[in-house]
Amino acid sequence: MSLSIFKDFLLQLALVASMMFTYQLFFAEKSVRNRYVSVFHSLLAGFGILLCMSFPVTITPGYRVDIRIVPLLLGTLNGGLVTGIVLSAVILLFRSYHGIEVGLFTTFLNLLFSMPVFLIFQKMFVHANKKCKLLIAFLLVLYNSLNGLIIVFLTSGQSFLAVFQEHFFHNLINVSAVLFFTALDETIKDMIRKNQKLQAEKKDAEIAFLRSQIKPHFLYNALSSIAALCLEDDARKAGNLTLDLSKYLRSGFDFKQMDSFTTLENELELVKAYINIEQARFGDRLGVEYDVDASLGIPIPPLILQPLVENAVRHGLMSGPQGGTVKITIKQGADNFIRFIIEDNGCGMSERKCNEILKPNEAKKGIGLWNINQRFQLLYGTSIRVESAEGQGTKISFELPGPARLVKTGG
Repeated sequence: MSLSIFKDFLLQLALVASMMFTYQLFFAEKSVRNRYVSVFHSLLAGFGILLCMSFPVTITPGYRVDIRIVPLLLGTLNGGLVTGIVLSAVILLFRSYHGIEVGLFTTFLNLLFSMPVFLIFQKMFVHANKKCKLLIAFLLVLYNSLNGLIIVFLTSGQSFLAVFQEHFFHNLINVSAVLFFTALDETIKDMIRKNQKLQAEKKDAEIAFLRSQIKPHFLYNALSSIAALCLEDDARKAGNLTLDLSKYLRSGFDFKQMDSFTTLENELELVKAYINIEQARFGDRLGVEYDVDASLGIPIPPLILQPLVENAVRHGLMSGPQGGTVKITIKQGADNFIRFIIEDNGCGMSERKCNEILKPNEAKKGIGLWNINQRFQLLYGTSIRVESAEGQGTKISFELPGPARLVKTGG
């Protein structure tokens, strides 16, 4: 094989590899069943075929070959019926553009007999493991090559041995290229899957860590309130609050289900247990209003509401001598999203302070809103919204997808 032929084949391999990496780079994490991804997949494979056919390898002045079988076979096996039809049409249109000749007829016959077999094995290929995919691809490219040899033998008048010898090198290249790119494609997918798994595990670990911070934080504050009542010699209130705390612990502390969801009803019970503890300590200085118009059985991440209410009470209302009221509004909209608003009429914050509270601050011993905001970003890719003005109070709002939209990713 001359150096020129070797370089031409390397060019085609590079072209196909570029198409494959482009697809994997942008769409590997998405399903080919997605309409737009499927269209892009077909266009990219078709473009790969056009490039291969536009830069053929010249074996002899009258014999030029290419490795279009790679994007054709792998595109059909990964994309399905529509992709297979589109790619077959691209090949036939390209051949017909260069004139109606015997080559167009043999190409048509090869596609006519090969494409149905490709589609028969397509579902099996998609759900197979790496070794089975290599075997399926190997058998299909052998079938396509044999099919092509028989068609050329029947239409050329040459002996089958002569046809086999003439096309042996091309078929060898086709088989090798299909196996190489099938293995490469699966290796890339394996790497992406492993990376996704690591990212998911990292996300779950971060969520578990954030929740583990919140729980002892609340426990510490609750015990501090009970201790304050004991110092005031109010044993009855302290006893009632201890029962409230016990109820909270029973319903809210399940360390075996760190990635589970709770219900809106359970979350509201935790809020009420906390409010009971704080009202026993601060009396009439602390008021609370509930405006709930949503199904109490809606699944939500645990411990997202109570820490926000605690922030409103501790930092918004009880930081001043007059106290105030915290209002908890929960509405389920027609779009199935649940909208939460926690607002108070306390001391409020400056704009600079609003921008700072969602940032991590190692100097603070409390958890703060940063922790809650991090959980929202990890779970939903969104952030909580904070509106405040000095002397007027603070409003914190966020949205959660309803049951029909909720995707459980941990938390």
